[in-house]
Amino acid sequence: MKRPSILVLFFFLILPACVAAKNSSPEELFKKSFPDRKFESITPTAIKGIYEVYTGNQLYYYAPEENFLIYGNIVTKEGISLTRDSYMKKMSLKLAQLPLDSALKIGDGKKVIVEFLDPDCFYCRESYKFLSPRKDVTVYLFFYPLSPLSERKIQYILCSSDRIKTYEEVMKGKLDNNAQFDVCTDKKVEEIIKTHKKLAAQIGISSTPFFYLKGQAVGGFEAPVFEKLLKD
Repeated sequence: MKRPSILVLFFFLILPACVAAKNSSPEELFKKSFPDRKFESITPTAIKGIYEVYTGNQLYYYAPEENFLIYGNIVTKEGISLTRDSYMKKMSLKLAQLPLDSALKIGDGKKVIVEFLDPDCFYCRESYKFLSPRKDVTVYLFFYPLSPLSERKIQYILCSSDRIKTYEEVMKGKLDNNAQFDVCTDKKVEEIIKTHKKLAAQIGISSTPFFYLKGQAVGGFEAPVFEKLLKD
């Protein structure tokens, strides 16, 4: 008679644990299984039982029932990456709240563009050629150096008494071809660069150019795309 009573007690103890797991939210299960992994949000996807985990600069997936993490893209039959679309929307929300006080403002047009750039980046220079003649845009520039030389060029721009003119000269190649130049040691300049790097990291930007205009994040530069975006 003792054995059945032990079995009954065993099942009684296991059953509440199973019910508790089913009633737990994906966030609670994720925290329990992966306590060292930080996230900003966990939301359902179009695939039943699969959740999107957004860390602030990365996006991957979580299957609570199997307790799996999944890395990669969810792509529709039309070839649309739902992963990229979701990530860009999240970046857009952050860019919409971006403080502009430390940016270099160029122009006074009605169409506002935010750009993260590296002065040595080829496509950043292409976007400069495209945007600089336009009178209908205001561009807020945030600097995101991808190399030590680029960072020195950014310092050179920010050390100048005429930052806009110096920026234009740098983008036209004044400091190319191993040109020699000096930079200041102004702490305020260092703080601006640190701020821009920090903002880029918070948004999840890791390449240049990166834009925000008309409520959407845009990675990279293609003139036809911008022609369309900037149409009234």
